[in-house]
Amino acid sequence: MSLDRNLPLVDLNRPGSNEPNPTETPDELYGRLNRFLTEGLDYIAGFTPLDDSDREDPDTALSRTQLLSLLIGFLGCDTTEPLDNRTYTLVYTDGEQSKSNYQTICVPDYRAASPILFTREQDNRARLVNRSTGGTLAEVLVHARIFAASNHYYSRVAPDFTELPTAAIISPYSTCAGGCLGCSRGAVKSFTPPPKDYIERHVAQLAADYDRRGWDRGELVSVNITTGCQPDEDRELEMMLNLMRTYRRYGFGNAAFHAFTYAIDSTRAMELLREHGAIGFIGTVETINDAERIRQWGRKKGSITFEQHLEKYRRARRVGFDIVETDYVLGADSYTEMLDGIAELDENGVAVVPNIKRNYTVEQLDSNHRDLWLHGMRYIADGFHAALSSYDNGTIKRRAARYSVDYLRRCGREVGLRDLPIRHT
Repeated sequence: MSLDRNLPLVDLNRPGSNEPNPTETPDELYGRLNRFLTEGLDYIAGFTPLDDSDREDPDTALSRTQLLSLLIGFLGCDTTEPLDNRTYTLVYTDGEQSKSNYQTICVPDYRAASPILFTREQDNRARLVNRSTGGTLAEVLVHARIFAASNHYYSRVAPDFTELPTAAIISPYSTCAGGCLGCSRGAVKSFTPPPKDYIERHVAQLAADYDRRGWDRGELVSVNITTGCQPDEDRELEMMLNLMRTYRRYGFGNAAFHAFTYAIDSTRAMELLREHGAIGFIGTVETINDAERIRQWGRKKGSITFEQHLEKYRRARRVGFDIVETDYVLGADSYTEMLDGIAELDENGVAVVPNIKRNYTVEQLDSNHRDLWLHGMRYIADGFHAALSSYDNGTIKRRAARYSVDYLRRCGREVGLRDLPIRHT
């Protein structure tokens, strides 16, 4: 069964869609981005973080430093490093709240117009500098350099940023049938044809890495299957089930799986995922507005309307998934459309995982709604806070964080949830 067989296509000519400005010079683009940075810094300076000290989980309120990391992540940076290093994962630490958080940043095609300079220092440290003033915006740790589509990475770390064996985000299928226009991997052309035995190779590589590190394979409790998509539901389901079976065969007996997919839609396919060990279902709503979804993500994934996404997530709950999430990329929707859509997803038991768009191209940059440019960091802060309030529906991150605390305590370390660095993406 092909998922998009009967899906309606929506009107691509919605009034207010943003188109790239072909007459904007590099100097004008720099001026626009520098204004956004300056106004964003003013907003952050006057921002009062919410007091979440009464909450067990520290992931529902943004610190000033988290807001800064989102501002920097949205704008991208210039650098003197080799340009095959197009994406970095950085660690920011807030001095007021002692919270650390991860956030990615890209080196865009328009890097010369970026108002932010990335400078590498020693011992995996780096500095982000305001180009116009020369002042330091942030001193950060460089956690990773992303060269291409990665096979896997460990998504939970200890307070000292050492990787833990408890959770992995995996991407064994190194190409994708989606052809999504807004995809970061598509923008940097990092997809590659996978070998026929890509699943076996992936799991064998992960198992060998566990052995090399001296980790017990039984400590892996969370596997987020966020990989390239197959052309239809049947082949997507076959890939997911084969992955789960292969993990079991290699001794990862305690792993619970979370399927990130737009192609799986039917109740029967969801039931088969549950029967094989999936406890999480991750959708790909990406935007609230249907026209923008198809314009920015293409006809394959974008043709699934918001109402169809909602019904899919209700179906996943009825099937029995413990966790139902959806990815949401801030920027494509109007301010009110964003907040109303997040609220509706929340009311339907969906945890909305917010992402800030990495704009590798001017076209991606200019695909953001005019409300983002009008409201600036208020748009980003309010959107993130609305999404984070939905985390009480249950998230992969919170489940993995609890297992990570348990693991560290068994290793003799006195830590709690608030000691772990925060990941929202």
